[in-house]
Amino acid sequence: MSKISFEEFARASANDLEIDDESFLFANDLEIDDESFLTANLQDVQQYDSMGKITVSLTIEKLFGFQITYDVLDKAESLRSLYEYSCKQINGE
Repeated sequence: MSKISFEEFARASANDLEIDDESFLFANDLEIDDESFLTANLQDVQQYDSMGKITVSLTIEKLFGFQITYDVLDKAESLRSLYEYSCKQINGE
């Protein structure tokens, strides 16, 4: 698995997307609790527009050291799925 935890990835993504949430992550913006955020649809996240996807791609590159394609970002359903994809990429799967 990755040296980067999902929580670190989620916090970095939220920070880079300039989502300010005292209770951690996008919970206030989506009106969901923290646990359900782990599987929340990224299409429901206002900040995950075309520029947000570019921002997340830069976050992934910074944390995991590879460039993710826009197609993968566009098809991603959740932040957890992006994290799992990134872990597989760095582990050669």
